[in-house]
Amino acid sequence: MKKRNKKDMPAIAANLGSVRMEISGNREIIFEGSRGVLEYSDSSIKLNTGKYIVCFSGRGLCIKCMSDCDLTIQGFITEIKYIM
Repeated sequence: MKKRNKKDMPAIAANLGSVRMEISGNREIIFEGSRGVLEYSDSSIKLNTGKYIVCFSGRGLCIKCMSDCDLTIQGFITEIKYIM
């Protein structure tokens, strides 16, 4: 069986209504459709989408790039939760 490296791993994209996430392994998420950051620490980031809240948990989390409604989260991501 051939061992896979990071370059062989495809990114996962999820379209959740007006929200879109592109997940690259457990190290980076490109998030489109945010209406604001509700919580931001190195272990938790919570984003408002209007209809629900998306919570990212992990270690060494940081927002690398942010515009009006798009942002990039990097770090060691261990959990993604949706709160209605």
